[in-house]
Amino acid sequence: MKRFYRSQNLARGRRGWIGAIALGLTLSLVSACNTATPDSQAEQENVTSDEVAEMESGDAAVGELVTIRSGIAETIDDNSFVMESNNGDPILIINSAGAAFTPPEEDIPIQVTGQLEIFDVASIDQYGVDGLDSALYEEYDQQPVIVAQSIALAPRPQDLREAPDNYFDETIAVEGDLRPLEGADNGFALFEEGWNDDIGVLVVGVSDAVDTASLEEGENVVVTGQARPADAAALQEAGFGWSDDQIQEFLSRYEDRPVIIVEEAYPSAVPPNPDV
Repeated sequence: MKRFYRSQNLARGRRGWIGAIALGLTLSLVSACNTATPDSQAEQENVTSDEVAEMESGDAAVGELVTIRSGIAETIDDNSFVMESNNGDPILIINSAGAAFTPPEEDIPIQVTGQLEIFDVASIDQYGVDGLDSALYEEYDQQPVIVAQSIALAPRPQDLREAPDNYFDETIAVEGDLRPLEGADNGFALFEEGWNDDIGVLVVGVSDAVDTASLEEGENVVVTGQARPADAAALQEAGFGWSDDQIQEFLSRYEDRPVIIVEEAYPSAVPPNPDV
């Protein structure tokens, strides 16, 4: 099965590494980007949220996996809600992931990955969720629907800095500019355009999840994973080879923001961070 991302194509190759930001360590951050997904790169194609909203029966993406990031416009019931495309068109989301999803109280975007279909209210039982009330879904008949396999909060890097407690032990999807740690392939940092911050949010566990050989300068990526408190144990586990003094120096500058244990990383869309 192909996987469609709301993203731009990522060019191949490695363009070189440039020094960027000192952390008070012997290591420095440099701008770059990567691709890494569960499916092969040859099978990846792109689709925007606007294109999802305009899908019709017979279109190539129908029946395939898509990933979109946006805010929640309306909650229908405990099993479904409506997201908006960049143009403001509704996209029905039915949560078939098995775990209940509680919409965020604040205006935080979410990321949804699932199978794109054309909703058929007459066959409402086919979407893997029991007890859907067809009367609530009539206006979405023959409109695009994403049958969600995964749903994650999608905070900005700045959100993680300002309210980290909201995201600890949650699966999140964070978009930002990727800057790898030179000499430490198991980690990189995410930065947000326009955010006046010289440290970013640290991502660890990269070696097992990301093809670092394809890192490229200046790309915007989405990272999915678990947010954890930053502490000495997490940095030692990351295997950066830092000394105790280097770890303490880093933590003194990192200031209560979490680290992300990466599960997946892939190219993001432009513009980043959808409005909600």
